[in-house]
Amino acid sequence: MSITFCVPPRPGELCLPLLFRLPDDHSTQQLTARHRVTGVQTAADGTVLVAIEITDPATARPVDVRFDVVPQGERVPGRALLVGTVDRAGAKFDVYGTYLGPVADEN
Repeated sequence: MSITFCVPPRPGELCLPLLFRLPDDHSTQQLTARHRVTGVQTAADGTVLVAIEITDPATARPVDVRFDVVPQGERVPGRALLVGTVDRAGAKFDVYGTYLGPVADEN
């Protein structure tokens, strides 16, 4: 599985593989615009981890992506894409991601 919420990395572009820990079942993460989500898993404490390959932040602007962890079969409204399914405490949960747009410049 490989998903991008904005733009995929260029062919041959070096990417850094990272595990993003989702702090809550509904949280926003900043990613580089060019990225690739490669999987989801559950940590020992039940926290959801998202495996993401990101490009050099100096060459790709930051974007916001919201991640939602919901009971399997529950749909997230809007433009959300299913990233994967995890098992947490014996129950299945779907992980969705939604592109929110470029990170806003603040004064």
